[in-house]
Amino acid sequence: MSGIFLSGFGAVSPAGWGCERLLGLLRTGELPMPQTVERPGWTRPLTVRRVPAPSPRPTWAAHARMRRSAAISQFAMGAAAEALGNQTAGPLGIVFCTTCGCVNYSRRFYDEALRDPSVASPLLFPETVFNAPASHLSSVLGTAAINYTLVGDTGVFLRGLALAAGWIEAGRVERCLVVAAEEVDWIISDSLRHFRKSATLTEGAGAVLLTRERPRTLCAELECVTDPEQFATRGGSSRRADALQRVASALPTGLASTPDAARLGEGFSASTVWQVLAAIDTAWERQLPRATICVPGAYHEAIGASFTIHPAATP
Repeated sequence: MSGIFLSGFGAVSPAGWGCERLLGLLRTGELPMPQTVERPGWTRPLTVRRVPAPSPRPTWAAHARMRRSAAISQFAMGAAAEALGNQTAGPLGIVFCTTCGCVNYSRRFYDEALRDPSVASPLLFPETVFNAPASHLSSVLGTAAINYTLVGDTGVFLRGLALAAGWIEAGRVERCLVVAAEEVDWIISDSLRHFRKSATLTEGAGAVLLTRERPRTLCAELECVTDPEQFATRGGSSRRADALQRVASALPTGLASTPDAARLGEGFSASTVWQVLAAIDTAWERQLPRATICVPGAYHEAIGASFTIHPAATP
């Protein structure tokens, strides 16, 4: 895999709206204070990290598609808009990646339906499907090009990068936006507690714009995405560690940067994008030739990726 460049980056996280806020937080290690979310039937709330409200309000928020959209779609759009910047003209493929999906509206809809089906709001239902954020992205960005939604383990964003790169290499699109997003809800936080009691659920999004054309600025090139290595959760941490080791062995040798973005909490697919952004940023700062990441996965597969760092083109 070569000649596919990461030309734009975007992030929405508990640090705020924008890549610089995320990277600044990861550099200093000063984590935002966690918030709480009520769990029905409990007196003690669950601990989470939420995304703060954007300030100022972005212009895309006035679009008809975004007025009633779920938080996950808002986060995805914020990250996508930053990654695109001024590169809005022309066909644009979209790959949206998620692990948990639109849980807020799904939980609300089924809660209303179970309590009293006659008053369950049909307005909520379109926002419950996994591909709702991808549909909103295409509509707001005005693109009719190919659009996929991938649902998977924490490393699903890396699968999205590989898919988008394949589209570009095959000539299906000239550029492709790969976005991952997650949102906080008590039902996910409670579920996470059963498997990892010390983990804090977090929300947000990240986006990368892949292009065939190399930008003139400092950039990264997608070198490879490994095949996923399967493991069984019931096998304990040793099988997970073995899978991660096999992924690391499949990555190119040489200097690498592998920062851990997990300090923000468990953001599933969003955490992987943040890790990619942080790895590339660290490699740029330290003038390393390569950035690599290994994602252990939350429940069934490990995966990794490598990026070649290129200096800014000379005038």
